[in-house]
Formats: sequence, C-alpha cells, structure tokens
Amino acid sequence: MKMPAPKWLAGLGLALVTALPVQADQAADIQAIINSLAPVQQESTAPAPEASRGVQIGNRTVWVVPASSIDLQVFFALDSYELTFRAREDLAALGHALASSALRPHRYLIAGHTDATGDAAYNQWLSERRAESVVLYLVRNFPIDPNRLIAVGWGESRLKTPATPGAAINRRVEVTLLLPATGAESNAPAPEATAVAPAAPTAPAAPPTPEPAAPLPGSMQTDKDGNITITW
Repeated sequence: MKMPAPKWLAGLGLALVTALPVQADQAADIQAIINSLAPVQQESTAPAPEASRGVQIGNRTVWVVPASSIDLQVFFALDSYELTFRAREDLAALGHALASSALRPHRYLIAGHTDATGDAAYNQWLSERRAESVVLYLVRNFPIDPNRLIAVGWGESRLKTPATPGAAINRRVEVTLLLPATGAESNAPAPEATAVAPAAPTAPAAPPTPEPAAPLPGSMQTDKDGNITITW
C-alpha cells in the first residue's frame, strides 16, 4: 500500500524542483550519509526483516531499520521550527544523499527530538513541527518524492543522553531507513515452469558492440580537476 503524502506536503511539484548545487567540501559528507542510510546487506536491496522494528505513528505501524540511521544536529531558533541559515546548509548534504541514485529506491523516517527542558506537551508539538520543516526543506529543494519521507516528532520521549536530559545533543533530527511499504511481491513464490520443446540449434549471433552507459540520475562525478557534478 502506497501511503499518500500528508496535507502539509500537498501541491509540491517535483518536476519544478532544481537541486541546490553541490559545494566542493560536501562530497565526503554526502558519501558518508549514503553509506550510513543504505541497506546494510550488499546482496539484496531490501533489509532482512529480523533487523527491523515496528514504530507506531498514529493509527499505523511502520518498520524501521535502526542499523541504517543517522543523527543530525539541526539548528533552529529558540522555541521555533523555522530552519536557520546554518540548518539549511547542514541539511543540504542530506538532500543530495537522499536524491542520489543509491538512496532513491528507499523510504525514510524523519524524526524530530527535543531535550527535556520545559513542558513535555510543548516539546512534543515542537518536535513534530521541526520534523515537518526538515521534510518540507528537502522536498522543496531537491528532487525527492514526498511519499519517500515520513515526519514524526518524539519530543523528549527518546533522549539521546538520558543522564543529561538538557544536553544539546538531545535536540536532533534522526533519519532512519524504512522497510518497503509492500513486500508481498518479493515473497511471492515463483510461477511453475512450463516445459518447452528445445528449439533447433542456430548459429550464434555476433554480440552487439556495447555503448558507454549514461550516468544514473543522482550520480556524483569528480573530474580530473576535482570539480564535483551531480547528474539529474
């Protein structure tokens, strides 16, 4: 089942999105994020079910893969869910990574966290708005399908450092890989093979001359002078 984008994401035209340019010093950060968020096992594009856990969001359950997760320190103004200039700069590498060919087939949970300072109900509300702000920034500035991202706020309920509940490290945005929404197709048994009479042998045809493969959308290349480009 494909989940529709929430109302606060409705109306965003992905075809009109032009990704922000890649800065020279972002290449290593982008690759590190890709490495952290890609499925762990190399032989399959889908993580093993036993490596996931269910997370309840409202009246639905989504399955996350904790091994493919990162914590980002995203800076907001005090008591605000507006992204600061520094926050937008820090999120740019995440946007390029999520839009890359390596991560484009996958979906992610964008979770907002706060520290334990102040009222718990207010912290819950603020964390939800901050997670939504991050998702809006990503889909508005990069060619990312809104249906790939689910925003959720955990408030102060999942502190990074429970022993120091007011520490800045607790004010973070967590990005975690989600299992595919549907897995029935991959688990369905293969259809029975039908016996076919062998065809008469024919002379083998000459193999076609291979053409150079075009770079995949979202691929990052570095030329001989060290300039970085991403193909969309």
